[in-house]
Amino acid sequence: MKKVLLALLALITVVVAVLVINTARLSAGGTASTVAPVAVSVDSAGAIARLASAVRFETVSFEEGTRPPDSTAFRALHEHLRLSFPRVHQRLVRETVAGLSLLYTWRGTDTTLAPVVLMGHLDVVPVIPGTEGQWTHPPYGGVIADGYIWGRGTLDDKVSVLAALEGAEGALRAGFQPKRTVYFAFGHDEEVGGSSARALKAELLKRGIKPPALVLDEGGAIMPGAVVGTRGTVALVGASEKGFLSLQLSVQGTGGHSSTPPAHTAIGRLATAITRLEAEPFPLVLDGPALAMMERLRGGMPYAQRLALSNLWLFGPVVAQGMAKKPASAAMLRTTTAVTIIDGGVKANVLPIDAKATVNFRIRPGETMASVTEYVKRVIADTGVRVEAVGFRTDPSPVSDAKGTGFAAVEKSLREVFPEPGLVVTPYLVTGGTDARNWSDVSNQTFRFLAAPMTADALTRAHGTNERVGLGGYLIAVRFYERLLRNVDAM
Repeated sequence: MKKVLLALLALITVVVAVLVINTARLSAGGTASTVAPVAVSVDSAGAIARLASAVRFETVSFEEGTRPPDSTAFRALHEHLRLSFPRVHQRLVRETVAGLSLLYTWRGTDTTLAPVVLMGHLDVVPVIPGTEGQWTHPPYGGVIADGYIWGRGTLDDKVSVLAALEGAEGALRAGFQPKRTVYFAFGHDEEVGGSSARALKAELLKRGIKPPALVLDEGGAIMPGAVVGTRGTVALVGASEKGFLSLQLSVQGTGGHSSTPPAHTAIGRLATAITRLEAEPFPLVLDGPALAMMERLRGGMPYAQRLALSNLWLFGPVVAQGMAKKPASAAMLRTTTAVTIIDGGVKANVLPIDAKATVNFRIRPGETMASVTEYVKRVIADTGVRVEAVGFRTDPSPVSDAKGTGFAAVEKSLREVFPEPGLVVTPYLVTGGTDARNWSDVSNQTFRFLAAPMTADALTRAHGTNERVGLGGYLIAVRFYERLLRNVDAM
């Protein structure tokens, strides 16, 4: 017995030693930057005014099949950009693609080099009718007040379009000429599926461009570390984005009078299917961009969390369960299930002939639309519930290489204009969708990032009430783009 206890004690000692050594040995992330800050001159007042003016054009994308876009508003925005950025429009070639999208070509001096594609979108989501009065300032007013620019597009995504063009205008003013060709690709319908982004990509591929050295779109931002459970500030650079699938569940009933109902009406049977789906969510998996993010962030966490993240061979399930307690972090580890629409019945005393529900899934990398559909059918386990895909759908995008030169150029550019000690720049999984997904199969340096500091409530404001961007934050984004245009030449 004594020998067994001694052996057990020795085993425990070895395990503890491994845990401690791994925690000390593995890269901590967030180490001091060796990148020197760079001063970038910006016409601050003018840049702020130009974004505010762009917000005033109501370039709204309404739900497909309801209202067409207001082409007059889009073309007025095009004209605003032409007048706002004279050097860009003198030196770059501007084309209209897919009716209302814009493509700018800045020809590089060395056309043998792979190009760069900088993306953004001109459209915005509508304001929910009846909520206009909840806005501090009118949603299309472009008001500059209290240290912010207010209105639709200040976060999603006129901010990226204007910041990129401001960066180009500033670089041209300083006499810069890129070696790599740079394309600015601004779609007009990202909020309803992004067919224009696909058209922009198709146009460039038709011209025979090489796989881009960097594709950069909206997605992540500079966030307070508390958002992801660490100290300091974190720059979240999206290396992949989840897929999108909506499945309609439908049940056919026999109808009739409610006084003589069956054991389960069509609505009841549908409700059982929904309950089963919500009771058995997709499994948690800590890998890919989510794992890469946690590995970079662990250095700024308390010792217990750092030890767990440095020894996932033992604590992986515990870490995953801990992350699952918050919806935002849980969404990075699993395919999410959200019942978003339900319809059935016409009158209180009439049995429903049919009932339908739409369930939206955001698919994590490693799964597909096909695997999600099969999972849903298995969990529901009722052949009387019809399952079919509806609307826009796409598989998760491939995961880009955060060790590549494109990511390095993004990180360097950010550190040059945002030299905060301890800043952690990390890849992560974008749980929403962007137009960048169209390029992920062409370039493994496709990333999603806006170099502007955001508050923790930015996600609720982006498609919600009181969308706004800080003045200082927007100017950081402008400086970032100007530095990025120069840094991609050194890749």
